[in-house]
Amino acid sequence: MRARTSICGIIATTGILFFAALTPANAVDSTDTIDSTVSAGNLSATATAPDAMTGVTLDGINAKTSTGTASAWNITNARGSNAAWSLTASATDFTSAAGTIDLTARTLPVGNLTITPGTVTAGAGSDTAPTTSAVVMSGTAQSLVSSSTLGKGSFSLAPTFSLAVPANSYRSNFSAAVGSTAVNPYVSTITFTIA
Repeated sequence: MRARTSICGIIATTGILFFAALTPANAVDSTDTIDSTVSAGNLSATATAPDAMTGVTLDGINAKTSTGTASAWNITNARGSNAAWSLTASATDFTSAAGTIDLTARTLPVGNLTITPGTVTAGAGSDTAPTTSAVVMSGTAQSLVSSSTLGKGSFSLAPTFSLAVPANSYRSNFSAAVGSTAVNPYVSTITFTIA
């Protein structure tokens, strides 16, 4: 009888421990919510022209090309929506101001300037980068980089500038005596806008 009592006691104790292990110690029966507000940020861009473009020497026969590369451009679209955006630019004619000897300002048409945005690189966690192509400038805004949808995040690019100088162009005006190295370079004002 003693062996039977011990076996029954072991089975009963094991059953109680097994039942206790399956029963939660502190069961909670409730539901809760948690809130987090995500606010829209800004749409911004850092876009500049090259500090200077290469000089060219006229030969009276061939057109020449003055080139330059701008510092890296950065575009950030933190608005948190699929609203379209576009980085545009407009420019003025290139003008060499009248000098002390050359009393007439000389110009090269704005349409001789081409901006090539180049490859756009999307930052980590951004939407796919938009594609671009070379753009001939004018006095009205021209789209350089744009996204119709899925343009959220940050993007960078290094655009190049190319100015066509026809063979029959005027040289830059002297800003001092003829033969001086001081000249009034051809200058254009470029206006960049992101919207």
